[in-house]
Amino acid sequence: MGQNLVNTAPESDLTGKDRDAGQIAVTRRDVLVGSVAIGATVALRGQVASAMDGKKTFTILHTNDLHSNLIGMAPATDFSPFTLNDDTTRGGFARLATKIAERKSAAETLGPVLVLDAGDYSMGTAFAAAIRETGAELQLLAMVGCDATTLGNHDFDLGPDGTAAAIAAAAAAGHVPVVLAANTDFSAAEPKLEGLQQLAAEGLIRDYIVIERGGMRFGIFGVQGREAFGYNVGAAPAKFADPVDTARVIVGILRDTERVDVVIALSHGGLRRNPDGSFTDGADVRLAVEVPGIDVVVGGHSHTVLTSPIMANGRTPVVQAGHNGRSLGELTVTIDGDTLIVDAFQTHPIDDTISGDAAIAELIEGFKKTVT
Repeated sequence: MGQNLVNTAPESDLTGKDRDAGQIAVTRRDVLVGSVAIGATVALRGQVASAMDGKKTFTILHTNDLHSNLIGMAPATDFSPFTLNDDTTRGGFARLATKIAERKSAAETLGPVLVLDAGDYSMGTAFAAAIRETGAELQLLAMVGCDATTLGNHDFDLGPDGTAAAIAAAAAAGHVPVVLAANTDFSAAEPKLEGLQQLAAEGLIRDYIVIERGGMRFGIFGVQGREAFGYNVGAAPAKFADPVDTARVIVGILRDTERVDVVIALSHGGLRRNPDGSFTDGADVRLAVEVPGIDVVVGGHSHTVLTSPIMANGRTPVVQAGHNGRSLGELTVTIDGDTLIVDAFQTHPIDDTISGDAAIAELIEGFKKTVT
């Protein structure tokens, strides 16, 4: 196993389990956008003793399956991020950045805020063709404040060496979120895996991180679900361990060694739609059911926009926010002793009621030159 690393980031202290080259981890689709106040109260696992005194509230702002949608789409020719109410496009990092900053400022009055992404940040537009040279998607995630992302199946479409090149390019530009990939095994002595091995040695790819923020310790890890890695035709010779087995090991470390207050899984596994159109099951849900030490699951892969969290085992909220940056999810949770309370959940549409961030838009203009 790799050594523990401690780094400092704005507004947070991060510690994480790094992985050296010899480590083996043991480890589609839309529904209507909406919002709902939850008020659900659930008991935390009996074996978990919170180190916190009194009530603590935190918020998670989350995305998934952004698929290289740097600008607003449908139709992109009408996208005008600096004027309001004059186009029908959804998404785009410039508007997403504004909404994240707005919601983060509001939520920080309640407690600490995390910004998380559940993978498949790449592949889907022409920008993806240049990701090995630019790392544009990862750069933009970092610049909008993303604390961590994970690797979805499409993030391996250009091979594991392509995945590594993109992360390295973003790191070289000075803007990259930590990538959490606990059940991705890239330890084999293969040339195509050397880039990932080097990134792990540098702490840019980890099994998990611990973020200390607002008097709370958050343990966050990432896994790719069984169905998702079944689509990973470009990932070889990287391999994927069972996500549930992996999660059990990581949760044990986070609870017993790192002594975190909250465990969050970034699960690129997906949800299954029921015949009546509802969502109650899927890999993201089963992860929480089979690993009860997880407090929150931020999911991806199935491109599902939930109007309320799925409460796995009646106690762990599972959330997802669609695809292509068309929505931003916001989950607010309070922990009171051994009780977890879901205060509210909503998905914010990223549309032309939002004025885009000028700095982000300027950076994207530069990325456009790499694909035209």
